[in-house]
Amino acid sequence: MMEGLFWLVCHMDGDTIDWNEDWEIYHLFAKSDAISHKDAWMQFAQNTEKRFRRFEYDYYPRGRVVVRNGTATVFLNRHIATDEVLATINQVFGLTSPKVHAEGSRHYECYIDKDNS
Repeated sequence: MMEGLFWLVCHMDGDTIDWNEDWEIYHLFAKSDAISHKDAWMQFAQNTEKRFRRFEYDYYPRGRVVVRNGTATVFLNRHIATDEVLATINQVFGLTSPKVHAEGSRHYECYIDKDNS
């Protein structure tokens, strides 16, 4: 089980997610309280494709995996809390049956929430 941050990168044009189209989980393994999404995105965007530099850390749906006392919890934006996405997160972070908190709060807000408000 690994802790870390992740983003679901999809739809460069800001359209709603179509699960039949390409999407990908970009992740960073890190102690859950060691780095914020904002700081991690700045490091990630500097060292990856230029297309990511156009967006702020809170543009794409995102989340975090926290492991405490041998139990993993996935915190993520409610719009991406699907079986498909959770299966990918489980695979990437080596999780089996984690607790899931699908957040509707501003903390995990992304472009989808802003478009629907």
